[in-house]
Formats: sequence, structure tokens, C-alpha cells
Amino acid sequence: MCTRITWTLLFLVGLLDINQSASIRCYQGSMSSYTSFPLDDPTPLLNSSCLDPSLPTVLYTFGYRGKSNGPATTAMLNGYIATKKRNVLLLDWEEEAKSGILGIALSYAMFALPNCKRIGQELGGAIQKLDQAGFQTDKLHLIGHSLGAHLMGYTGRWSREQGITIPRITGLDPARALFEGLFSIQSGLDRTCAKFVDIVHTNPGNYGSTKSTGSVDIWPNYSSDGMQPGCPVGKYEMFSMDDLCSHNRAVMYVVESLSDGTSFPAAAAESYSEWIALEDPTNDTIYLGDLVNIRARGNYYLSTKAQSPFGMGMEGLEPNNQTRTRRQSVFQLNNLLNIIRKPFSGGS
Repeated sequence: MCTRITWTLLFLVGLLDINQSASIRCYQGSMSSYTSFPLDDPTPLLNSSCLDPSLPTVLYTFGYRGKSNGPATTAMLNGYIATKKRNVLLLDWEEEAKSGILGIALSYAMFALPNCKRIGQELGGAIQKLDQAGFQTDKLHLIGHSLGAHLMGYTGRWSREQGITIPRITGLDPARALFEGLFSIQSGLDRTCAKFVDIVHTNPGNYGSTKSTGSVDIWPNYSSDGMQPGCPVGKYEMFSMDDLCSHNRAVMYVVESLSDGTSFPAAAAESYSEWIALEDPTNDTIYLGDLVNIRARGNYYLSTKAQSPFGMGMEGLEPNNQTRTRRQSVFQLNNLLNIIRKPFSGGS
């Protein structure tokens, strides 16, 4: 019976008339001014006026059901375009990332997830061709959101097997579904995929991963429910803006950091409980965003405001009010335990 159902679903997937047309977009000055290059023949990019060989290059992509002109994608691309310090590229895999007639859950598992791995490897092949044609891969920074973070992981892993090591991959709230837990069937973005992998977790346990898999893992406003302050609480239509609020905050924090690189300092700690137990701020800090210390390793925590501008500067190294209350309860409990133990310690 299970075999019959599996083959039926595969047959339905085969009936999907999807034009698979992933490409690289290169932007020149604005979101409306771009040129597209196919993954199987990307080398004309090197002669395009949109690419300045003197500048480093950032290549971004979105996740499942993402769009090349969606709000998170637009915010990220406009943020980098405004800096005028990077060549700005987008991996457009909108057709391959969308849900089909099977619905959101099955389309993710049987359509988008296999496409993610395939296109990640194809992007690796495109980077290899560009490298052979003279592109400076040592100045390339890959950024992916949600399922797109794992796609960039596949790109980095495939490239490394071919002898090209990507300098940096940034994962923005990498997708959790089928990458961890009882039903995990994939191995996605991790610290082996590039020389340096920084991961920003904003919706852990929900749409986002709960595991520390990067060279550096940054946890803004860590909480047991995986929600960011200012995001609506409740049940919303799946993949609506309210539903994705915390998941998309990883993008929003990075975008804001582009105009103020020191607005999101994060404090080192082995775990969240260690961070909230700190009586004094640690001197071991990094910045979320482009100014991250690529020599850093481990977990880092910070607080943000509930509304834009989100960055709190040095104040963000302290837990937020809710966490402070929780920390005070921990201190009170520890003090009580010390009082209880005191009569029984030492002595003859």
C-alpha cells in the first residue's frame, strides 16, 4: 500500500507542468535594472556592465515559496544595492521553489526539497565555470534564507568537492522541516560548507533550525517559543506575513546592519542559560552582519527592539526584559539553595 501511494505521488509530481528555469540575476543600481544569466552558461556575466571586478560579490537566494520580488528578497537586495560596495546577485529559483497541486507540505517534501539540492549543485557548477573564466571566487559571499540557506550549503559542499572553497556562507534562519528531528532526511548547511559559516536563528523550533551547525550561530531574542518580539502571537494562515514574521526577522536584522554595522553586537555563551546567568557582560562579542569576526566560533546571543530600528547597540548584549525577569528568578533560586545548603556545609 505504501509503495503504491509513493508511486502515485511521484506520478502526480511528474504531471506538474513547471518550467524549471533557475538563473542568476545581476543588479545594476536598482531592483528594476538587472540582467539574467542561465546556470549552465553563466560566463557572459563576467563581461556584463553590472559586474565590477574590483568589488566583492554577494549572491543571495530565498527559500520555499519565495519570490524574486518578494518583500524579504527586495529588502535584502535593496540593502546591498544601497551600499554600493558589492556586486549584487540573486539566484532566482522561484519556479522550482513554489508549491504545486500537492499542497504546501507535500510540495515541500517531494518538489522543493529535491530541487533545492539539485539547484544548489547546479549553482556550484556555475561558480566553477565562472572561476575557470577568471571570476574572483575568493571574494564571494553566499547568503540564503530558510530553504535557500540549505541550497547555499549544497552549493558550498559541492564546490568544495571540486576544489573550490567558498569563503563565507550566511544562513538566515535555515529551514528546520526534514533537516532535523525524527523525520530528518537531509543534511543541510553546516560549518563544513565554507571557510566560514555564520547562521542567524530567529524562529527556532518553528520554521527555523534549533541546532548550532555553523562556525558561528547567532541567536537574537532566544526564547522557548522561538518568536521574535513585536511579531504577532496566534495562529495565522501558513506562509502569511504574520506567520512568517519571526522567520523573516533574520533578513530584517541583516538588512538593518548594512546601514549600521555595529547595531547588533552579540555576546558569546555556551548556551542560552549561560548567557542569562551572566552577571556582567562578556568581552567576547561579535557583530551580526557583514562586520562579523570570521575568526569567531560558537554561540552568540543578543536582544533587539520589538520594532524597527531593531538594533540596540551595546544594550543588546543584555537579555531583554522578559529574560531579565527569568534571570532574576534563577538568581533567587540559587540564593535560596545556597541558604538551605549553608548549615550543612563544612564543620566537623
